[in-house]
Amino acid sequence: MVVETQNNIIRSGFIFLGILMINYAHGQDLNKHLWKNRVLLIMSQNENSKEYQDQIAEFYKFPRELKERKMLIYHVLPQRYTLIKDPVDPEQNEWVSSSALFDKFAGKNVDFKVVLIGLDGGNKLEKNGLLSAEELFGTIDSMPMRRAELNKKRNR
Repeated sequence: MVVETQNNIIRSGFIFLGILMINYAHGQDLNKHLWKNRVLLIMSQNENSKEYQDQIAEFYKFPRELKERKMLIYHVLPQRYTLIKDPVDPEQNEWVSSSALFDKFAGKNVDFKVVLIGLDGGNKLEKNGLLSAEELFGTIDSMPMRRAELNKKRNR
């Protein structure tokens, strides 16, 4: 009985470590952008929802402005996510099977959410409704690091 209990504890420990390692590995996907890019997560329970599709369309109207602000966009669904490399041909984007990003940033009771993550890795804006490009760019442009980028650009 004692040996069986110890084995169950050991098995539970390995399962817990496995879950931690999976979450850590997928967290690393975002950590690789620290100090290089701002990240926008567009999350939805349903990739065919109007809100999700409208949000994607809103930002793809502004490729130059996104690039200028060092923006990367992730599409995050409950069981998978992708970093958008080619908004014109989404089939070219590689999807990763994982619920880690959705669970971490949206949770099970959220139908739709947009999260802006700054250069420092901190959450700068969260919204459970459509985010306009104007609001996104205004938020970014008011950040101290963005103002420093603009000042540096002006002084060249």
